[in-house]
Amino acid sequence: MKTILKDQELEDYLSMSKQENLEFLDKLYHLMNQLNADVVDYQGLKAQTIPPLCPNCQSKNIIKNGTQQGQQLYICKNCGRNFRITTGTFVYRLKKKEKMLDYIRCMLEGKTLRACAAEVGISLPTSFAWRHRIISALRTFENNIDFYGIIEFEQLLMRDSEKGRKYKNREEYEEAKKRSRER
Repeated sequence: MKTILKDQELEDYLSMSKQENLEFLDKLYHLMNQLNADVVDYQGLKAQTIPPLCPNCQSKNIIKNGTQQGQQLYICKNCGRNFRITTGTFVYRLKKKEKMLDYIRCMLEGKTLRACAAEVGISLPTSFAWRHRIISALRTFENNIDFYGIIEFEQLLMRDSEKGRKYKNREEYEEAKKRSRER
């Protein structure tokens, strides 16, 4: 199995100062723009380096099952579920994937929903939905990150409003759906 970063490269990245890290991310952003890459390209790169797992049963026993709209489809031999590499990620069913990098950059700069929408060229409701997708994705990482060595932590405050949402995350929605079926 190939990895994206070698151990030494990972150590070099983790030892960067905040300014070096920002410069690195800025260079990476410009490189991805030059290559006309989008957020889904990361998922494709991940699929080439790490074998995909079934999002339903986490099985490695999967096979390719054709393509749809240029994306590889898979089928799990254990549970029979069809899925794409983006299933279960924040880019699943995203229509304007090529604009997501610009939107993330705007979010990191601390811009408002309207400012992000205007700069990226999307509508305000789309901006709202994307921000919640990204925040939900970040929340899933919150409990799964393991740190080692010397760690510097800097707090980044972002406006996060759950106003207007009946269910705060996908798990609550799935539980409510399951309860309604049992009635």
